[in-house]
Amino acid sequence: MDHVEFDREPPANLTTLVMAFGGWIDAGRAATGALRHLTGDLRATRLARIEPEEFFMFSQERPEVRLRPDGSRDIHWPLSEFFASPPADGRDGLLLFCGPEPHQRWQTYTKAFLDVAERCGVRRIVSLGALLAGAPHTRPVRVTARSTDPAARSLLEAWGIYRRPTYEGPTGISSVVLDAAERRGMQHVGFMGQAPHYLQDVENPAAIEALVTYVARLLDLSPDMSGFPKAIQDFRTQCDQAVARDRATREHVRKLEQEYDAEAGEEQPSLPGGELDSDKLMQELQDFLRKQRGTGA
Repeated sequence: MDHVEFDREPPANLTTLVMAFGGWIDAGRAATGALRHLTGDLRATRLARIEPEEFFMFSQERPEVRLRPDGSRDIHWPLSEFFASPPADGRDGLLLFCGPEPHQRWQTYTKAFLDVAERCGVRRIVSLGALLAGAPHTRPVRVTARSTDPAARSLLEAWGIYRRPTYEGPTGISSVVLDAAERRGMQHVGFMGQAPHYLQDVENPAAIEALVTYVARLLDLSPDMSGFPKAIQDFRTQCDQAVARDRATREHVRKLEQEYDAEAGEEQPSLPGGELDSDKLMQELQDFLRKQRGTGA
């Protein structure tokens, strides 16, 4: 199979694929974080990887050098990996995928991606994503969903999170993959979380937990969620401390809280205007959180 390297002979009974791409729709690293949590919890083992040479510009997605215990070094290239979790406890087998959004040759990449899925017996794709939104870090993370499967759509409507797609504009690799998958007869369900727009490059455990929760409900999984409450509390405490340092930031977050509460479950409006310097805020908050991590806080 072109551009794909298998670790072993792939099974043909992995009927559902759960995928998450880093980059454009991975705000708060929520999608890839949720995928990693599921992969670890299910003890899924790597099945295959998409070779990066044809699809990445390494000046943008740089390989990393890491030291071995003996002092020698390894080069680690961008990873686009499939993991397999065989059928168990009455559920179907799962294929899981995590990788950065490729930079080029999207149609070729999509074909290689779906060829793996088809070879493993995938009939449904569950996609994970997260977008920056006017949502405060002090409130529960909102998740919306869409689906081409009428049965799944009814379930999502019952949960109150189904939204009919209305977006027009630039798109990402996930949409390209799902469009091609539909032409191959694969149905899909998509979950999209919301992360605060003023925390653009900070891993958000609350958004990760929200996505894991909905995927688990859909697929009848029981992942270990015990680590999330403390991680979320620590995250919010750090954010509160950073926000408290700046009056404009405090007022902005308070406004977002008021809008969130007033909407009471409705879709968020577009980002509010004003004099908030979100780039400056983001940099200050990132510096603060790095300092906290560096001191072990």
